[in-house]
Amino acid sequence: MLTPYPVAALEAPKTFQADYKLTFLGFSIAKSTFVSTFSGDTFLLNGSLRSAGLAAMFDRTVGQTKVSGRLSGDGVEPLDYELNYVSGGKSQITAIRFEKGDVVKTENIPPLKKRGADWVPLGASDLSSVFDPLTASMVRASSLREVCNRTIRAYDGEMRVNLTMHYAGVKPYSTTGFKGDVVRCKVKFDPVSGYRKGRRALDFMKYKSQMEIAFAPVGNTDIYAPISAKIGTQVGTLSLYATRFAASD
Repeated sequence: MLTPYPVAALEAPKTFQADYKLTFLGFSIAKSTFVSTFSGDTFLLNGSLRSAGLAAMFDRTVGQTKVSGRLSGDGVEPLDYELNYVSGGKSQITAIRFEKGDVVKTENIPPLKKRGADWVPLGASDLSSVFDPLTASMVRASSLREVCNRTIRAYDGEMRVNLTMHYAGVKPYSTTGFKGDVVRCKVKFDPVSGYRKGRRALDFMKYKSQMEIAFAPVGNTDIYAPISAKIGTQVGTLSLYATRFAASD
C-alpha cells in the first residue's frame, strides 16, 4: 500500500517538458514531446509523436494525445484520455472516460472491427482500477527505491495489459535539464484481455522480451516519469531516451 502524499509537494515546478527519441538498431525512428501541467490537485498532460529518420521515409506517423486527471492520496487518477493519430494514411481517435479509476466509457473512431472467437474479450473487472497509457507512465512514490515493485494495470481503448515492475538498481543519468540518479525497473508484460490469441508478437513480449524502464523525478515533485527504456521485440531492441527532461516555466 502506497503512502499518502501531500498535494503541496507538487507546487513547483508547475509545468514540465520531456522530449524523447525512439531508436531501432541505432537509427532514429520517432520523436515525441510531453508537457505536464500541475495545478493544485489536478494535472494535464499533452503529448505529440511523429515518425523520424528512416521510419518517416516509409510510413509517416503523427499523433496527438492528452489526459487530464487528479492527484489522489496514493497516486494519480485519470479522468479523460484522448489519442488522435494518423499512420500510413489511416486515422484513429480513441477517447476514454474514467470515474474513480474505473473506465466508464470508451469510444473508437472508426469503431473497432468485430472480433472473432479467437479474441480474449474484455470483462467488467478488467476495466476497474486501471490507467490509460499516459498516466500508466506516471508513478507517485516517496523515493527512487519505491518506484518499482508494483503492477500497473493499463488500458489503451482496446487491450488490457499488466506491467509488473521489479527493482533493478540505481544509475546516474544526464540529459538536458536533468543530472542525477534514476531507478531501473525490470518490466514483465502480460496481456490480460482485448487481444487475439496466438499473436506471435504478444507471445514474444510476454515470454521472451527483456524490458527495462528507468524513472526520474519530475522536478522536485514526488512524481516519477520514464527517462529511458529498452524493449526487446521479435526483430530487435527498441530504445527510448529523453533528450530533454526539465521544468519549462
